[in-house]
Amino acid sequence: MQNIGMVAKQGYKYIFAFGVLFLLSLALGACQILFFALFALCVFWFRNPERALGSDDEYAVLSPIDGKIKSIEKIYYFDTQCVAVTIRKGVFDVGALRAPCDMELLEAKQRHGLFLCNAMEASKNLNERALFICKNLDNKFAIRIIAGPLSKGISFENFSRLKAGRRFGFLSSGEVILILPANARISVSVGEKVASAGIIGFFSYEEKDARQSA
Repeated sequence: MQNIGMVAKQGYKYIFAFGVLFLLSLALGACQILFFALFALCVFWFRNPERALGSDDEYAVLSPIDGKIKSIEKIYYFDTQCVAVTIRKGVFDVGALRAPCDMELLEAKQRHGLFLCNAMEASKNLNERALFICKNLDNKFAIRIIAGPLSKGISFENFSRLKAGRRFGFLSSGEVILILPANARISVSVGEKVASAGIIGFFSYEEKDARQSA
């Protein structure tokens, strides 16, 4: 099922319900402003605008969601050193999830849980979350999604391969963590606002140079 216009399909039922209530309120002459406001809020909340890619470089890493860079830190993952870039979605940011690069899905996991505030340390382990382990060229990376307090769950499509910038889900509130190889070049800083499909860094060109010289 495709998105209709500029609205994420995850919002169809809410928009339809409040649209019907608004029409009924017009017919009955009661609470028109309230139900129109709720209808407009749903359309705004689930808006899903098209986005141009920040770069068509095959080694570019794009932001998977709108938000603010919460942290950039070295972690141990995939049995090696990696860099984790955490993006926290703001209340008024677009919630569409997009592929950060051309990617092949290797493994996907989802765990149901709570919807605590992401500022709470316990939310990292107790909140509902999903994990996608993917491959781009010779680079293995992960996308970890942690739902926030305004979410009712994490919605995503079934996929095996995606082109950079393609939508694959929706997150009402929460955080998205990109776990990249340690040699990835990060071009954003903590506290910076990012838009989905905008550049946040590049995979290392070392593998590209090695293949060309082989």
